[in-house]
Amino acid sequence: MKRREEGYCLVSQQIRDKIRKGDIKVNQSNLLLNADGFFEDLNLESRVQPSSFEPTIGDEVRILDKEEQSIFGPSKPDEEVRRALLRLPKRQRPKINISGGFELKRGFTYLVPLEEKITLHYGERVKSSPKSSTGRLFPLVRMVSDSNLDFDEIHYQCKTDEPLQTWLLVQPTAFNKIVHPGLSLNQLRFFNGLDVSLSQKEILEEFKKNPLLCLKKDKKEAPIVTDDGLQIKLDLSGEHTSGIVALRARQNPMPIDLSKTNFYNAEEFFEPVKINRNGKIKLYGGESYLIASKGKLNIPPHLSCELRRHYGSGMRGKRHEAGFVDPGFKGDLVFEVCINETGGITLDPNDERQASALEFFRTNQIPDKLYGEKKTQSHYQGQLGPRVSKHFKKFDFKIAARDYRKLDREVLVHDAKILNGFRKTREGFELLGVGTAKKLKKEINNKGFFQSRYDCETDEEILQVIPYVLLFGQDKEIFAYVRAANIRDFGEERLFGQHSIGFGGHISKEDGPKYIEKCVKREVMEEEIKIKGEYSPPKLIGTLMSYNPPVDRVHFGLIYTMHIRGTVEAKETSITAIGMQSFDEMTQNSDRFESWSKILIPHLSDFYKK
Repeated sequence: MKRREEGYCLVSQQIRDKIRKGDIKVNQSNLLLNADGFFEDLNLESRVQPSSFEPTIGDEVRILDKEEQSIFGPSKPDEEVRRALLRLPKRQRPKINISGGFELKRGFTYLVPLEEKITLHYGERVKSSPKSSTGRLFPLVRMVSDSNLDFDEIHYQCKTDEPLQTWLLVQPTAFNKIVHPGLSLNQLRFFNGLDVSLSQKEILEEFKKNPLLCLKKDKKEAPIVTDDGLQIKLDLSGEHTSGIVALRARQNPMPIDLSKTNFYNAEEFFEPVKINRNGKIKLYGGESYLIASKGKLNIPPHLSCELRRHYGSGMRGKRHEAGFVDPGFKGDLVFEVCINETGGITLDPNDERQASALEFFRTNQIPDKLYGEKKTQSHYQGQLGPRVSKHFKKFDFKIAARDYRKLDREVLVHDAKILNGFRKTREGFELLGVGTAKKLKKEINNKGFFQSRYDCETDEEILQVIPYVLLFGQDKEIFAYVRAANIRDFGEERLFGQHSIGFGGHISKEDGPKYIEKCVKREVMEEEIKIKGEYSPPKLIGTLMSYNPPVDRVHFGLIYTMHIRGTVEAKETSITAIGMQSFDEMTQNSDRFESWSKILIPHLSDFYKK
């Protein structure tokens, strides 16, 4: 008996061919290729991935206001989606132009037309999945098309050799989102022929040539392969994320603009989840979580795979809304878990249950671009742990886990509006009169309050008060030093290797009741340096605010001066290259100094007279 020809998953160059032939109909009229065989239109080329294509949304959305419309789609073969839409009364399908951006809100269902039309020929089918960046925001994104009764998949048997209009049904669940025309919310994977998926035997044979799934310590994971595919577990160790095993979506009403990258603070939208006192992890019903896979994937160029959305064993609920994995991907998978169980579930880090399964697809060509290469604009190559989407700044697991020694303490802070009310200018150094200086010290000593540095290190509504003392010698000299990098610690790392002319630090509870005065004495006279000889008492002469680098903007500087007749010795090993330097030398080499020193150096002559 003759074996039928095996099917395959299309790769980048084959997807370009479909676009050039019009089987994927795009708006761009210029489909020229450059010398490398890529589209000259960079926007279009960026949507052609190693084994998938990213369609774009149009300039309008329809709001489907009834709950039952969440299952909207053609009810009859050969029916167009638009016709099914028009069967609804007008009041139930309002049309909104989104050219200026539009917010998709939780609790509503939206029907969004895609710009591309798809033509399938005999033996072809296409599947849809949310993009990785979209899926990590937990929407329900499902594709529907003309003449097709299924969600997320179009088969050639529905209609052959004719273009089909495609649409997306979008339901935000965890976050509100702002969309714009031309954004990609989903990705399409094209298949040709039968037997596209690797059998159990073929997956095991691939393992002999390439470890498709490895433990994070570069040990081979013994593969468990069933009819569903390669089994994969959740990583509940927190080994690479300071003990944090999951990120839970917070209830934040602020919408996320999907056109922005590296823009939002992840900590405002995600709550870290750690193992509790009983050694378990509690996941609550109705909540959404990001959890990493146990073991990292290593997908070879000739294969792609998909993580199954639903899986029979283990917890109920969706496992992963962004299920496509392209050739060349290396790293953890991130499960987008939405818990359906009303009472939630409790997980044991030692639990060996499988969370889901990977279905592998063969290709008949090696793609001319691989995931992780610069030309694919990959965002998640090499990811470890529950990585947030590209819309957020990097999630600092060490801060979230209280894992920085320097931040593990409370410091004196005050309302930024009140402190800045003692200033006339927004930033830079500003002199204080004697009366104003007394009022400012009284305000801080009496009404300042304490907060953990973990919580206030990025909070610009409150400012951390930092006394900063300048030591003047004789004949227009000032004490300067370099802070060495041998005791690196968060919060002060920016100062290592840079020159400085001042000593200072945070005010702690132990400095009370005269917090400022005690802090100045502790920082200068007891901890950092030793003065041999005569010196004047510290004098508050002004305040300092800086907004660059960003870490400076949460600190309020109280600038003190002292005059010394003697010598200065360092007590801390991190203080090196110490000595008195002339004002002229300071001015000529100011680029070497950290930000506050740079601001103060032009004023040294004025300070010296005070």
